[in-house]
Amino acid sequence: MPSFALAGAKEQGQAVFEKFLTEFTAANVDEIAGLFTPDALFWGTRATELITTPEGVHNYFANAFKALPGAKASAVAPVSVTALSDDAVVVSGIWQVAAESEGKSILIQLRNSLAVVKRGDHWLIASFHNSLRPSP
Repeated sequence: MPSFALAGAKEQGQAVFEKFLTEFTAANVDEIAGLFTPDALFWGTRATELITTPEGVHNYFANAFKALPGAKASAVAPVSVTALSDDAVVVSGIWQVAAESEGKSILIQLRNSLAVVKRGDHWLIASFHNSLRPSP
């Protein structure tokens, strides 16, 4: 397998993660939900059950933005990306959410792993896992 093809796949996977952070900061639920495959497996930070439908992903983020209006997302460190093939990559990183809640500033650091796949001409999230980053 040519290495230049894998390099392109890695860049595409990283671009999907960056797009996720941008749309999260914009609280753009429709755009975020559009980043996922219709059959994506989704573990949100506060999800008590595995979410497996586009409606479930959409509702999860709609509720998250109601709970933390004005939340801003940013990467804490560069993500790690591993190309599995020309059309599948795994992305892992740490990101954070800054927001105001009840008059107090809060900062939540999160760990994230996602599988990004090429479907047609689009790179989409097929699996997403997010959890709180433990304190050092």
